[in-house]
Amino acid sequence: MISKSPFLHVYLSDGNPVYFHSLTLELYGSPGDCPTGDEEEELVSRLRARTRENRGIVMVCLFLTTRCSRSCGYCFLQGVPERDMTGTEISSGMRLIGNKPADLLLYGGEPFLRQDLVRLAVLGARNSGAVINISAATGGVPVDRSLCSELAEENAFIIVSIDGPPEVHNRIRPLKQGGSSFKAAEQAFHAFKDAGCRVGISVTVTQGNLSTVRNDFVWLMENFNPDDMGLNPWLHPLKGGVPNQHQAAGSDIFKAIADCMETAIDRSMYIEQLARRVRPFTSRTPRLKDCASSGGRLVLVPGGIAGACDCMTVCGDHGVPIENTDAVSGLLNNFRDLSPLNFSSCHRCPALALCGGGCRYDALHASGSIRGIREDRCTFEREFLEWMIRRTIRSGRESLVPAGGFLGKAVPMPLGTMIGEESVGCE
Repeated sequence: MISKSPFLHVYLSDGNPVYFHSLTLELYGSPGDCPTGDEEEELVSRLRARTRENRGIVMVCLFLTTRCSRSCGYCFLQGVPERDMTGTEISSGMRLIGNKPADLLLYGGEPFLRQDLVRLAVLGARNSGAVINISAATGGVPVDRSLCSELAEENAFIIVSIDGPPEVHNRIRPLKQGGSSFKAAEQAFHAFKDAGCRVGISVTVTQGNLSTVRNDFVWLMENFNPDDMGLNPWLHPLKGGVPNQHQAAGSDIFKAIADCMETAIDRSMYIEQLARRVRPFTSRTPRLKDCASSGGRLVLVPGGIAGACDCMTVCGDHGVPIENTDAVSGLLNNFRDLSPLNFSSCHRCPALALCGGGCRYDALHASGSIRGIREDRCTFEREFLEWMIRRTIRSGRESLVPAGGFLGKAVPMPLGTMIGEESVGCE
């Protein structure tokens, strides 16, 4: 019966049992309708094979600089030396992309403190012969208008970090030299938007804004009308694994995020972090990896060091010299099978084929192993899954999809967000 399958989970709806299968992502009325043990074994084998596929580099993250104009208390870059990449390092990284479609993320620090390096990276993408989706993250600094136009010509996606109205944002993300951090972010948003770039807003949830995040989220939607939004309640440990004191805790995280998701669906707003759960659930396409660092992401940081994970690499862990291509290839291979499907401790979790394993850097410092877990995030994943199941029972799976659908709200779909998420014929 049910206890014999680690993949079958029971939820009650008006006192009646509903059976959710964590591999097929289907809801069943009876355990007799669920896959047999032999079918489960075959499906696990096929999914595991997918986690080990070498699809090459699908995403490159360039830490153009670790310098920043803000002093956000929760930033994991605290303690990391301030350095800039060189043109040679950028060229070396771009050569490794090859000629296959890929994402290119320009990151920092504040990447637009080095607009010359941004231009070099864009030129490298343009001359690579590959179809490359360019995105850049910024907290907001003055940007040359011609550079904004160049990025718009490349259909670049700009992610501006804004955590709420001025009083909220300025408290959380103060400028080192004083002044209004919100004003700088606002000006950057409009500069890129007016130039024709697609522009999103990234909101970080901390202890300081947890109680107001839903109202702040609505305010940002109404005042900026971004192309999409990010909503991240998980703060990375600082260098050396020092716990992040700004991390929100408890069930209030789920409630705040669920409230924002309800609002986003009603207002047709795309939230990337949540779409990576809702999209596979609604389409029944298991998400085997949450981050492209599990085999498809190349990270380059100042000093000519390459890695697979942003946080690990920039903090001096699990990195190799960029010129040692064999070492780079070996490192990516070592990260390739980092999926819950390959973690025996995850097999009885109902969110097995939806969470994708979350962040390996966070798991490393929470458990001591890159194959471990971060328990508070696991709890959230299970709560969010139950929210999706109950909404589906009440209103159907389509009630989880914002108007325009997921593909229509994030075009082109970043390849790095899709790694490990595709149909495997489990319907």
